[in-house]
Amino acid sequence: MCLKANNYQPSISNVGLLNKSGTAKVAAGDFTVQAGAVGGTSITLRTSSMTPPDTADYAAYLANALKSELDLAKRLDPKASIQVTGTLLKNDIAAGGISKNSGEIEARFVVRREGAVVFDKTKRATDEWESSFAAAIAIPKAQQQYPSLVQKLLEALYSDADFQGALR
Repeated sequence: MCLKANNYQPSISNVGLLNKSGTAKVAAGDFTVQAGAVGGTSITLRTSSMTPPDTADYAAYLANALKSELDLAKRLDPKASIQVTGTLLKNDIAAGGISKNSGEIEARFVVRREGAVVFDKTKRATDEWESSFAAAIAIPKAQQQYPSLVQKLLEALYSDADFQGALR
C-alpha cells in the first residue's frame, strides 16, 4: 500500500524563531536528495510506503516547509542576495516498535550571500512517539508524526547562531 505524507503545517514556534533572529530577506534555492539517501522519495512504514503529498521527493517537501515558514515570518524573497539550499541526507521512520516508534531526518544546509558560502552545516532531528504493535495504529501514527519531524529539523537550523548570523 502506498500512503501520502501529511501536508506540512508551519510551526508557529519556528516562525517566532525567525522573527526574533532579526534576519534579512532570504531566497530558497535548490533542495536535492543525496544519491542513495535513505527515504529520499519514499519512506517504508512496515509493509507500506509513504511518499510526499505533492512533490517528487522529500527534498522538495523540506524546501516547501522552509519556504512556508520564511514566508510567514515575512523573510522569503526569491530575489534576495542571500540564498538557502539543502541536500537531504537521511529521512527514515522506524514503525515496527511494539509501543514506541521513531523517526530521523538529516540534511545539509548551505547559505550563500551573493554567491559566497557563509554557512554550511548538517542538521539532524529525531522524534519518538507512543505507538502500537498493531499496524492499523502504528502506520497512521507514523504518517501523522512526519511533519513534526521536519519541524524539529527546521527548528535546529533556525536556532543555530551561525545560521542566524549568516542571514543578517
